[in-house]
Amino acid sequence: MQDPRLRLLAAVVLSLAAFASTTGAVAVLVWWLIFTPRTKVLPRLGVFLPLIAMIVATALLSAWGGGAGLSYLIRMLALLLLAAWTYAGTEDGEVLAVAVWALGNRVGFEIGLIAEMGLTSLAVLRQEIEQMRVAMALKGIRPGARSIVPLAVTLIVTQIRRSDEIARLLVVRGYAIGGRICPRFSADPRDIPAFLTAIIPGVLSCLPLRDVFILVG
Repeated sequence: MQDPRLRLLAAVVLSLAAFASTTGAVAVLVWWLIFTPRTKVLPRLGVFLPLIAMIVATALLSAWGGGAGLSYLIRMLALLLLAAWTYAGTEDGEVLAVAVWALGNRVGFEIGLIAEMGLTSLAVLRQEIEQMRVAMALKGIRPGARSIVPLAVTLIVTQIRRSDEIARLLVVRGYAIGGRICPRFSADPRDIPAFLTAIIPGVLSCLPLRDVFILVG
């Protein structure tokens, strides 16, 4: 989707559907396969596979303890794929523009600015992790429990310092609350059908499983 308004709204609807029921999560997976670039929006395997492994391990533990392990696996997989699609398709300034469009130049600007700063921090964090990985490879250090803890502490401290610097910079520039921008959005003819179809998983998630099969039949 090129229109960030429809993309973010579809992501919210689909996330709620995946969280609400297993049926909704399955419908979300089908929607993801049809309306997204699929593997093109996924992060690199070094990041994606560990996340999948953690979800699978948690699902197996849940199933072993008598819980709904399969349902957890399907729901979390759907949410993970949605998050990857949304993050990959979001460009700089889009969240701020959508927030201002929806909530105005005061509240919307504040919420959008916070969201943009969070996304920027994620991008910076990803770059720093990649730099640390390269540095460890050059030094012949293998990732392990002994190296992960100090690296995590370093990343946390760095992010705290960066947040403090940004806060000081906003104060120096006289920022108080709100701001003014003129949001402009581009759209694709396929955005509307994709968004309308995203409502279907939301409807299915509200129906009992037997009613879904009645509708399909």
